[in-house]
This record gives sequence, C-alpha cells and structure tokens, in this order.
Amino acid sequence: PYYTTIWWGGIPYYYANDTYYAWDAAQNQYEVVDPPEGLDAAGANPAPVVEGARDQLFVYPLKGQSSGQQSQDRYECHRWALEQSGYDPTSADAGSQPQARRDDYFRPQSACLQGRGYSVK
Repeated sequence: PYYTTIWWGGIPYYYANDTYYAWDAAQNQYEVVDPPEGLDAAGANPAPVVEGARDQLFVYPLKGQSSGQQSQDRYECHRWALEQSGYDPTSADAGSQPQARRDDYFRPQSACLQGRGYSVK
C-alpha cells in the first residue's frame, strides 16, 4: 500500500521497499524491473520529484485497515475513478495528458478513499 508512482519517459514505474515495478499487461501483473535509465538507483533518490509528481496521493489508514484491505480499497477506488473520469494514470500516455484530465481522476479517487476511512493528501 505504500509506494510512489514515478513517471519516467512517459512510463509509470512504482517504487516500494527499494524496488521498482512496472505493469506487464501480457501477464496481467506487476514485475520487478531495473531502475529507469538515468534515475538514481540504490535508494539514494527514493521519491524523485519528476513531472507528474503532484499527481501522487498519500493515503493513510485511519481505522486500522490491514495492508490487504488497503490494497483492495486502493484498487477499487482506482477502478471507480477510472470509470468516472475516463483517465488511467497507469497507461503509457498518462504523463502527456492535460493536468485537468488527471485532476478529474484524482478527485473521485480521493473521495472514494476518504469515504472508506483514509486520510488523503
């Protein structure tokens, strides 16, 4: 549940526990990948400020939700925000979309998570 989305070269990477992940659509799962070329590796820059960084949501459980529940809630709220906005922050072209389009996604996602008992910043 605690990860950072890093947009690098228009591709979303997910950074958690000193490891980078990327979505593999062919296998329908995340895979461990090397850090994007040009990005400082070895944890020296764990949460780089890159284009799209203001799109990150920081979500904290307020009701003692388990990590499994947090993952499920984040996914379900992501799906709902995707349906509401038509914007998918995990798509390859997401970084090139207008900020207003991204905002249209993050508003319902934030509302959904808050409604499930999370503090969202």
